[in-house]
Amino acid sequence: MKYKIIKGFDVVVVGMGAAGLRAAIASHDQGARTAVITMGDNSPTQCGATTTAEYSYSAPLGIADSKDNADVFFDDISRAGLSVNNPQLGRLLAEQAAPRLLEMHSWGVRFDLEPDGTLQQNWLAGHSYPRAVHFDYSTGREMARGLHRHVIAKGIQVLPYRFALDLVVENGRVSGVLVLNIAQDRLEIITGSAVVLATGGASGVWDLNSNPPGIDGDGMAMALRAGVELIDMEFEQFFPACLVAPPSVRGTNFPFFSRGVLLNCKGKAFLKNYGLEEGRDVRDVLAIAICKEIEAGRDTPNGGVLVDFRRTPPEILEDLTKNSKIRYLHDLGFEPLEDQMEIAPSAHFTMGGIRIDADAKTTIPGLYACGEVCGGCHGANRLAGNALAETQVFGNIAGASAAEYANSDPLGDSGPNADVVETLIGAVFSRRGTKDISEAIDDIKQIRDIMERNVKVIRDEDSLNNARIRLAELSEKAFAFDEPFGDEAFNYMKVEALKQRNMALVARAVVESALHRDESRGAHYRQDHPRKRNVWDSYNVVVRLDSASGELTTYRRPGNR
Repeated sequence: MKYKIIKGFDVVVVGMGAAGLRAAIASHDQGARTAVITMGDNSPTQCGATTTAEYSYSAPLGIADSKDNADVFFDDISRAGLSVNNPQLGRLLAEQAAPRLLEMHSWGVRFDLEPDGTLQQNWLAGHSYPRAVHFDYSTGREMARGLHRHVIAKGIQVLPYRFALDLVVENGRVSGVLVLNIAQDRLEIITGSAVVLATGGASGVWDLNSNPPGIDGDGMAMALRAGVELIDMEFEQFFPACLVAPPSVRGTNFPFFSRGVLLNCKGKAFLKNYGLEEGRDVRDVLAIAICKEIEAGRDTPNGGVLVDFRRTPPEILEDLTKNSKIRYLHDLGFEPLEDQMEIAPSAHFTMGGIRIDADAKTTIPGLYACGEVCGGCHGANRLAGNALAETQVFGNIAGASAAEYANSDPLGDSGPNADVVETLIGAVFSRRGTKDISEAIDDIKQIRDIMERNVKVIRDEDSLNNARIRLAELSEKAFAFDEPFGDEAFNYMKVEALKQRNMALVARAVVESALHRDESRGAHYRQDHPRKRNVWDSYNVVVRLDSASGELTTYRRPGNR
């Protein structure tokens, strides 16, 4: 099949969110010729889930309280992760979150300030001290703007309208990425001595999720097919409060729920029934309590619970009216601080992902990963504000490590092995495609429905086995699209359809991992094993793909302690 080879880069970064942008900056600053691949256009609005990260970046600056420091932050991270974090990664996050934030601030990324000009820090659940730095409830969007501007100012090349299909691996090392050029409907190989995966998480495999379109586990699936292991895939964080009605706002995060009172359909506050306190508990226990109330039949007609602000102090309500999302809901005709909004937990953040070491290396030479595509840093539960911090800490590490590798062991100009490339292409395309785009889109809807019904906040062996069977049936269907001929430019339905095999594979990885961990811990709740078991302390579930059989296998791995 025809494809174009694009050379001239030492490091290729896949993904243009905050992690990918930071990796590109670090790689460029180490002297590597760097390219960034993105599905959208070259603008900060295309920075994936980063733009929807509303509230904060957690950093132990010690401004709000001088007793805060990296050691205390590390203890908070470890406590929230319930002993399954990789302590090396947690320590790096705790120690480097503050310097990476201050670097961004020096580049022109804006954060809210106190009257004396110091950075404002607020307290969030699970943190020992106030350490949340933010910008007008649009922190992620502001980070994307500032980082993107810095990338462009440095002259780093962005390759827009490219959908990454697979990693090119030959002679035991990565040598590039197979992509579909969406703008020209052609296949390309973008070569590089090192590749950084920064494609985000996998919350899009659930129907109700708070991520923008496209966060479907693509990088995780690519890594599995290349022979890389995933870790902690059973730990998906469900944000407790996502609007479920009306349809026009379904899927919209509603982070203000902690300022009000949660009520069931009978108008009764219920958190105390689960030993919880309004506005004080971390996300995993809140999501479980809400889902238990829903499953007990005390839910609203749209399958949620209510948020009520009638007892919220006026000064807090006044502050909330300044929020951009509150203003957005007002513009749509809602009174979110006066009406009782219907919410339910939604897939929000993937704690699991690609297994990396302290240098952001995977097990394949030349392949690095950073951000939400990785696992191990957060363990069983992620603290609020740590997602944005993770992008900068590990984006910086991955970019610098990839540049060092590329500079020390360059590929040369021979180009990729044609047989390797043809095998990768043949797994997706043929001259007589057997899969219709509409059929693939229907499969994706089924995957999301399967995960929503069987693998959400509350799971058990029966629901997980049901998901396993149904996902296996979808995975076994023939998969091959017509070979690109250059006549379907900007066909995003085709791109969506191409995600079917990625989503099916990642969903299976979640299910297999959840079946393997026969206990409840953090964001993983098995109602048939409702308690944490000591035998799982400091152990991770690892999943890998047998390329010959297509089967996923899991095993228990002791943590790095």
